Amino acid sequence: MNDLELESEVVNFVTVVKQSEQVWALGAEDGGFVIVESNQFEESDVLLLWADESAALEQCKDEWEEFKPIAIDLDSLLDEWVEDLRDDNALIGINWNNDNVCVEIEPVSLARALAD
Repeated sequence: MNDLELESEVVNFVTVVKQSEQVWALGAEDGGFVIVESNQFEESDVLLLWADESAALEQCKDEWEEFKPIAIDLDSLLDEWVEDLRDDNALIGINWNNDNVCVEIEPVSLARALAD
């Protein structure tokens, strides 16, 4: 993705999430969530989030077939998750797709965009 595509993806994600006031992660019965290694930064983990349930559900296959979409309300994301992810030096990956690609963003940067 080029810079314009990356920016557009973030803007689209923020627009949808602000409207729905929730994001979607893939969760397991044991309470765990799908986390992948960063494609951009060594030794960084990325929590995958989607703007809508159907896009998240589409990824529940292969190694993630035991997972299911879990809604995280926007207030919870901003009040709890962002700080924990920042403390863990983790990133947020938005809208992972069938090409195994997503935009990786710092949790605080995403929080700022969602709070505006």
